[in-house]
Amino acid sequence: MKIRGFRIEPGEIAARLVERASVRDAVVVAQGEGAAGKRLVAYVVTAAEHAGEAEGPELAATLRTHSSARLPEYIVPSAFVPLKALPLTLNGKLDRKALPVPEDEAYATLRL
Repeated sequence: MKIRGFRIEPGEIAARLVERASVRDAVVVAQGEGAAGKRLVAYVVTAAEHAGEAEGPELAATLRTHSSARLPEYIVPSAFVPLKALPLTLNGKLDRKALPVPEDEAYATLRL
């Protein structure tokens, strides 16, 4: 897929997120249209042994730092949404329609 003129491979981004011990599974999708443009959103399933490690804004900040160290800035997701499990269709494929819209705390913000 292309976002803002760059070729994006969501599977590559998800693979970098799963490298982190606290992330058991991840999927990255592009969301949005119009003037704001598309944004990359990462849906992550945290490993059970790391479930309480970071939540909400701390999780987003931690995963953004992890992603920034391993990926070019233009493919670092804008939001990181924690899920208990990825929604699947009856065929066992990812149900993209069932993915929730990111809330404000899913977006990593820079603190000065």
